[in-house]
Amino acid sequence: MRVSEMVYADTDFFLALLKPSDWLKENAKKLYKKYNGEITTSDVTFIELLLLARKYDLDPIRLTASVMAITGIDDDLYLRAAYYMKEKNLNPFDAFHAAHCGGTIISSDKAFDRIGIKRIKLESPEE
Repeated sequence: MRVSEMVYADTDFFLALLKPSDWLKENAKKLYKKYNGEITTSDVTFIELLLLARKYDLDPIRLTASVMAITGIDDDLYLRAAYYMKEKNLNPFDAFHAAHCGGTIISSDKAFDRIGIKRIKLESPEE
């Protein structure tokens, strides 16, 4: 029995698989078939994918869920970030901050006020 190591895939791989058309799509499909169950990635890839979702007119929630399914990553923070981006119109970075903050954030960014996250105002700290 072969002990497999995880194979790290970057953003290009997932875009090739998930965009309607991509010059690398067939190669990505072959590699997905070969390494299915052994593919992993990182936060950096999820952030980059959310940045590119708007450029390629891809649904950030569907994109995130697909990458999670491909990699077997089971962390609802990624879906929460995609939700904040799609439904609350946050940029990808603020969406990740919102997903990770647990409901309270220290920030000067008023975007968090409008989505119901408690913001400790950096511009006027509580005494």
